[in-house]
Amino acid sequence: MEAEAGIRIRYCSWVGRDVILPAQIGEELAVIDIGSNSVRLVIYQTFGAHFTPVFNEKILAGLGRDLRVTGRLSVKGREDCLQAILRFQRIAKARDISKLLIGATAALRVAEDASEYLAQIKEATGLMITPISGTEEARLSAMGLLAADTRREGLAADLGGASLELVHIKARKIGESVSLPLGPFDVVEGPLSDIMPGDMSALSIKIDAELDQQAASLFKADTLFLIGGAWRNLAAVHQQRTLYPLRTLQDYRLDLAAAKGLAEWGSGEGAASLLDWSGLRKARAETLPYAALVLDRLLARVQPSSIVISMAGLREGLVQEALPEAVQGRDAFFDGLRDFAFGALQAEEFGDPLFEFLTPMLDLLPQMLDSHGDNRRMVKAACLLAGLGKNLHPEYRPELVFNDVLYAPVAGLTHEERAFLALSLFRSYAAKRACPNARAIETLLSDDQRDFAAIIGEAIRLAIVATGRSSGLLSAFRLKTKGDQLILSVEAGEQALITDQVMFRLKRLATLLGRTGHVDTHGTI
Repeated sequence: MEAEAGIRIRYCSWVGRDVILPAQIGEELAVIDIGSNSVRLVIYQTFGAHFTPVFNEKILAGLGRDLRVTGRLSVKGREDCLQAILRFQRIAKARDISKLLIGATAALRVAEDASEYLAQIKEATGLMITPISGTEEARLSAMGLLAADTRREGLAADLGGASLELVHIKARKIGESVSLPLGPFDVVEGPLSDIMPGDMSALSIKIDAELDQQAASLFKADTLFLIGGAWRNLAAVHQQRTLYPLRTLQDYRLDLAAAKGLAEWGSGEGAASLLDWSGLRKARAETLPYAALVLDRLLARVQPSSIVISMAGLREGLVQEALPEAVQGRDAFFDGLRDFAFGALQAEEFGDPLFEFLTPMLDLLPQMLDSHGDNRRMVKAACLLAGLGKNLHPEYRPELVFNDVLYAPVAGLTHEERAFLALSLFRSYAAKRACPNARAIETLLSDDQRDFAAIIGEAIRLAIVATGRSSGLLSAFRLKTKGDQLILSVEAGEQALITDQVMFRLKRLATLLGRTGHVDTHGTI
């Protein structure tokens, strides 16, 4: 492939036909998110349409803490916020980041002294900041959800310090949305830590009064996506209380009964426990009982079958819109896998040919993943990661690869899919060893799904043994079925590639599929 004059293309054939320009690999973008409770800097590194946070710092300035009482920004919050912006601006400059994206939300939209404070920020930093409207905030939060996983459909709820944004997503399109003054700083009079159990009833009436003004159509959704630090921390507490086997919050799912239980506990008998919960800062912990109450009132109206925690929202929406148009239509999931695996593969060109080799076998298998996933998508993902672990000691490689994949910084994976992918890669190295996090596998995968992961792992192992991880040799082989036979057909003249180890791996794979394994050395591919 010829590059345009003056442009060097970093092209890896293992990426297939997807070409990523140098400007689309490793570029850093920074977001300063000025919220009503926190000010945060997140620096993202791009790889095509995928972007990964490589630096994340938060300061709980409480800019909107006094809004309900005074209508003005917190005096101390103003000082802390400005110092945070100065620090974040300096860090971005030191890293030579050209794109500094700023999202200023509800507190700077509604505070009486917001324009005065924005002028102070401009004088101190040179930054001209325009607060994002409530409608725009809702849209960007939805964009962030879709950037993380284009399969998402339902109602997104983004709870900040001074507002609640609700927005519908369906078929990759953003629909009805609204911004409501339902953040804790806009509803609660006085310090959040002073809320008593008896206050919850009065707060509930205020929340219901605002929600009752909205059209009933707004609350029609099968899935409710929760965005915002308070809900994320509430979900983290739920994971700890239920001894959930993963500590990954992205795409953490609860059914309606579990979510109702969490909301009722957090706004009721568990409220005092939340204020003293180990590992939570006071400024964050004091928002959780109120967040639980808002969740309770939302659940009463939406009645979703699934509640999903999202780490992606406004910030990711800002980054998504800042990406070059040439990559915005790409599949960020597969770019994320390639980014995760880049430089760690034992054979960089092996992934796509490996998937082609395994494809005929997939027709033998029923759909093994739930409605949020599909066989081919996850098998291709396993193929792209099939060379992970080249620098790891072989004795420990299976376990280390398993953990790496289980917690991979790749968006677009449900917890079920993470477990499946991790187990598949583990089984490509170790057929009989117990995996490191057996509880996660038992909790997230059915027996059939575990068997399916073992089949994919064994099939990858067969391809590796047969070809020595050479992508060029994969084209000499083809898997096919005939009756109850699984046949490995080898191209004429390549019979020397068949060894006892290849036969052993073929028979193991055939047994897992309930068939007998045979080699055809006379067929024509």
